[in-house]
Amino acid sequence: MEDESISYQEELVDYNTKINIICGICATVSLNLVNPYFAKFAERLGATDYQIGFLTSLPHFVSIFAFIPGAILIESHSNKKKVTGSIMLIHKFFYLLLATVPFFNNINRASLFVILIGLRNLPGSIGTMGYQSSIGDIFHPRDRGIAMGLKNRYAAIFNMIITFLSGLMLTKIPKTNEEAIILYQIFFLIAFIISLGEVIAYFKFKGMKKAKNNNCKYIDSLKETLRQVPKEKDFIIFSLCSLFFHIGWMGAQPLLSLYSIKVLKANEIGLSALSIASSISSIIAYTKWAKFADKKGNSFALSIAIFGMGITPILYALSNTIKQLVLFNIIVGVSVAGTTLILFNQLLEVTPKENRTIYIAIYNTFIAIISAIAPMLGIALKEATNIKIALVIIGLLRITASVFFFLRDKHRKSEID
Repeated sequence: MEDESISYQEELVDYNTKINIICGICATVSLNLVNPYFAKFAERLGATDYQIGFLTSLPHFVSIFAFIPGAILIESHSNKKKVTGSIMLIHKFFYLLLATVPFFNNINRASLFVILIGLRNLPGSIGTMGYQSSIGDIFHPRDRGIAMGLKNRYAAIFNMIITFLSGLMLTKIPKTNEEAIILYQIFFLIAFIISLGEVIAYFKFKGMKKAKNNNCKYIDSLKETLRQVPKEKDFIIFSLCSLFFHIGWMGAQPLLSLYSIKVLKANEIGLSALSIASSISSIIAYTKWAKFADKKGNSFALSIAIFGMGITPILYALSNTIKQLVLFNIIVGVSVAGTTLILFNQLLEVTPKENRTIYIAIYNTFIAIISAIAPMLGIALKEATNIKIALVIIGLLRITASVFFFLRDKHRKSEID
C-alpha cells in the first residue's frame, strides 16, 4: 500500500508538472505576441518618454489596491481554484480592450493605452498571486524548483519562437505606421484566444483541496496574518532585501526601452532579437539555476543571479549598436532566469503555509509601491543627468542589492550553525 501511495504521488507530481508547463506555454505565447512591443506600440500612438515610463509604473500602482483585498478573497474562499481561474479569465479580456484603442481618434490614444495597461493589472495581479499560492499548495518544496524550472524552460522556447515571428511580421508586413497599428490589433485578438488556454489548463490542476467549514470573515484572515508578520523574521528580512532590489529592477525598465528604441533606433525586429537572445540563454539556464539553488541554497543562488542583473544596465550603457545589445542580452537572459525562478521559490520558502496567499499579498503590495515609484525615478534620473549615467547608477543599485542577499544568506547560515 505504501508503494502504491508513493507511485500515486509521483504520478500526481508528473501530471501537475505537465499542466504547469502548458500553463506557461499559453501564457508566454499570448504575452510575447505583444508585450515586448508595448513601448514601441505606445510610441506609434504618439507616446512621450513619461508615458512610456508610466507603462511600467502604472500597473504596479494599480496592484497596490489589488493584492491584499484579492488575497483575502482567495484565502477565504472555499474553492481557491474557482476564484483564481475566474479572475484570470477577466484579465484575459483586456487583450480585446487593448485592440480597440486605435479606434478612439478623438482622445489621446497613447494615454488610453497606458491607462488600460494599468487597469489590466488589477485582475492580473490577483490572478498571478492566486496562481503562486496554488503552486505552493500543489508542489512540495523538493518538487517545486524542478517543476517551475521546466515550465520556464519550455515557456522560454516558445517565447523565442513567437517573439521572432511576431517581430519579423511587425517589421516586414506593414508599410506605414497605420498598417503596423492594425497588425498590432490582430495580434491582440490572437493573444486573447491563446490566453484562454492558460485559464483552461489552470483548471486542470489536481491536488488543490477545497477548504472545509471556512466561515471566518475575510478581514479576520488579514488581522491574524498581520499579528503574525512581526514574528516571521526571515520573511521580513527577505522582503526588505527584495524591496531594495526592486528599486533597481523596475527603475531600469523604461530606460532600457528608451535606450533601445530612441538611442539605438530599434524597430520591432530589433526588439524581438533582444528578446530572443535572452530567451536562448534562459532555456539553458532555468533548470541549471534550479539545480544550483538545490545544491547551494536559494539565498546564495539568488544573490549570484541578482549580481548578474546588476551588470545588465551597465552593459546597455556600453552598447553602441543593437548587435552589441543582442550579444549582451545573452547574459541578461541567464540572470533574469535565475532571479525570477529563485525569487519566487524563495518567497514561498519564507512564507508560512497558513494564510500563505495573504503573506504573498503583503509582500506584493510593498513591491508594487516601490515598482510604481521606481520607473518615474529612473526617468527623473535620466532627465537630471543622461540616460547612460542613469543606467550605470541603477546597475550599481542592483549590485548593492545582490550584496544584501549574500549577507542575508551568510546570516541565515550562521544562525543555523
